[in-house]
Amino acid sequence: MKNFNVIMAAILLTPLVGTAQTATPSDASKVNQAPRSFVVIDKNKDGHISREEAKQAGISTLNFDAADKDKDGRLNLSEWTLIKF
Repeated sequence: MKNFNVIMAAILLTPLVGTAQTATPSDASKVNQAPRSFVVIDKNKDGHISREEAKQAGISTLNFDAADKDKDGRLNLSEWTLIKF
């Protein structure tokens, strides 16, 4: 009976072994996707969050200015990750 339980556990757990894999080519496009919050706030879909878009989303000027590392008045995806909510 003990061997039976071991065999059954091995059979049931085998499908779980391969679930922690790296991204496949079909998943690769999802790896570099912008977070939903960025996409929603970027109203004109130019790939940047303008000061006005941030203001409309309720992001404080203080947080916007702190995240705008290159001081160009807009946030790219890299800078967006620095926003403190």
